[in-house]
Amino acid sequence: AAAAAWAWWRSIGSPTRVLAPMVNQSELAFRLLARRHGAQLCYTPMLHAANFASDEVYRQDNFDPHPSDRPLVVQFCGDVPATLLAAARHVEARCDAVEINCGCPQGIARRGHYGAFLLDEPDLIVSMVSLLASQLSVPVLVKMRTVRSREEPAAGEGVEGEGAAGETAAA
Repeated sequence: AAAAAWAWWRSIGSPTRVLAPMVNQSELAFRLLARRHGAQLCYTPMLHAANFASDEVYRQDNFDPHPSDRPLVVQFCGDVPATLLAAARHVEARCDAVEINCGCPQGIARRGHYGAFLLDEPDLIVSMVSLLASQLSVPVLVKMRTVRSREEPAAGEGVEGEGAAGETAAA
């Protein structure tokens, strides 16, 4: 898995300047501006998988691909593997990777049962990664929030074995 992850990273130019996903900031215009100033890899804002999978208007309002906006990682939040897959299928031909957000610490993520609030459910995270990695034509990444107070292994320790191309960490 590690060799494939590094091969993918090299295939997108081994970027060293990455624009991370930012709520209400990472839309196309900002990504293009960031690229003009040196960003080599950009992320979309976090997109809600359930809305993206089922609502054409949500997709049009929140995902606007552009030929010069590559490489691009599309980030989704959610907690239902099949719904994440349905959402990712809408973008897989227009991005370079899909990322599952398991790092958002905000209260809305707790209420919505996504982001960092999935870290206590490593089996769920593994099932999401496993399904997406086995069904998508692009790599699957996982954004993980580091948790320093736990005594048990972090949830992220199992995702690469399930097909995740890599993990990004948020402290």
